Amino acid sequence: MHMKNIFRSLLLVLSLSPLACGAQATANYTEGKDYKKVREAVAPADAKKVSVEEFFWYGCPHCYAMDPAVDSWKVKQPTDVDFQRVPNTLGRPDGELHQKAFYIAEALGVSDKIHRPLFAAIHDKRQPMNTVEQVRALFEREAAVKPADFDRSTSSFMVDSRVRRAQKLAMSYGVTSVPVVVVGGKYVTSPSMAGTPDKAMQVTDFLIEKVRKERK
Repeated sequence: MHMKNIFRSLLLVLSLSPLACGAQATANYTEGKDYKKVREAVAPADAKKVSVEEFFWYGCPHCYAMDPAVDSWKVKQPTDVDFQRVPNTLGRPDGELHQKAFYIAEALGVSDKIHRPLFAAIHDKRQPMNTVEQVRALFEREAAVKPADFDRSTSSFMVDSRVRRAQKLAMSYGVTSVPVVVVGGKYVTSPSMAGTPDKAMQVTDFLIEKVRKERK
């Protein structure tokens, strides 16, 4: 056989082989190892979308390490994926403060200016950020939020309702550690289960497709 024909035949075999790069684009992951079911499933608000919720705490170094992977992942998602970060308290007083700070930033429209700086203040600058005064000062410094506006938002209905929803979701899902990612209100994965933050987001993609198929 002519050498060119041999080469072409070899390429054809490789393209059909399960070891080819494209053949494993959708990896298979194992329930109980790479992901598991949540304690109590919660139906997404929009039945036409796949909800993805990342539970985190600002004081958690693993959550800080995972944040860039989540940011890189979320910008690539199609319109049927509804991604939300959900701050968790882990039952800690500073966790409650950080949870409220997250929703205050949302209410004031300054999440993009507060999210990473709050993480960095704790983990890079070694500032405890465990008092209202420290968090208020960060909002003023990073997002030019007036102290009076910050204080007014702390007791707003929007912030209070979102805090209560976050706590209810964590209880329903059985979230006892962070970071974890809940997909479709029914499956959960995490870096500790998947191995790394990037792999956790790969499992998240797998679970998104799993939820899509289960709806058909």
